[in-house]
Amino acid sequence: MTFRACLLAAMAAFSLSASTAGAQDYPTRSIKVILPVPPGSLTDVIARRIGLEAAGKLGQAWVMENKPGSNFLPAAQACKTSRPDGYTLCVFTTSTLTFNPYLIDDLPYDAEKDFRPIINLGALTGGLVASPKLGMADFKQLQELAVAKPGTLFFGTYGPASSANVFRRYLADKWKTTMPEVTYKGANELVSALIAGEIQLTWTALGNWAENPNDSKGKILVSDGSKRAPKIPDVPTYPEAGLGDYPIRTWMGLFAPAGTPDAIVDQVNKVVAEVLRDPKVVDFLSSQIIEAQVSSPAEFSAFIAREREATGQMLRKFNIPKIN
Repeated sequence: MTFRACLLAAMAAFSLSASTAGAQDYPTRSIKVILPVPPGSLTDVIARRIGLEAAGKLGQAWVMENKPGSNFLPAAQACKTSRPDGYTLCVFTTSTLTFNPYLIDDLPYDAEKDFRPIINLGALTGGLVASPKLGMADFKQLQELAVAKPGTLFFGTYGPASSANVFRRYLADKWKTTMPEVTYKGANELVSALIAGEIQLTWTALGNWAENPNDSKGKILVSDGSKRAPKIPDVPTYPEAGLGDYPIRTWMGLFAPAGTPDAIVDQVNKVVAEVLRDPKVVDFLSSQIIEAQVSSPAEFSAFIAREREATGQMLRKFNIPKIN
């Protein structure tokens, strides 16, 4: 072996040794967790609860840093440019890695290469909600009305590229009817319009509806859960309601910047998996109508790839426009 080859081998061995030693000591200080949403939102509440439990197991605080912004780009960019040393973790939802690549030209990050998937934190069960003014008894009654009177049920969304609009298009296609879209800038506006009867329908993450006495905010008619949620046991799932297997779900997951060592990713995955299996955390997630989905980093990565492909197919099928 030449001197150069020996030197390169020694350098590689030293680098591997230093990385392993660093991972063995990890963590020695607090961990920053970047969130793409404002404080108090459902994703923020869930992330903070999981982070609190994980911090107790790792012995270092998880400090949440909210970076909300248009199409979740600020959080993704901050994560991408952070040091890959395990002291910056990132929570992303479906939009960042499965919707944005198809909807935004010149996306300032590579959804496949710039982040390391660590673990799926859970599926945020979504569903169709009808205005209390509509007086719907069940999903079948809604279908009958939508088919009999096309164009009379107004569907609230957050814009043409939102998850709500994709589901609206899917539902209208399934029923061979029309439901005009009405767009809103925020959840408060949309919910107020639904309660007042200005719109008749919307699709949303149902965790925001966990407290809904006497259907005062709206009647939940169907959910995209893999099974009926304990919090809303009378609400059927998509397959039960005859909608088939809708391929897009809203999920949230934990990531790290690309280049974060395997040992650290595996360590964080193990700790968070323990948190997600804790009965009191399972009960908490259930109360927010969220299904825990514990996974290995490899399983989560494969899941995201499948979700991205399925999302792309749906967006192309319904000609969902680009955001910019």
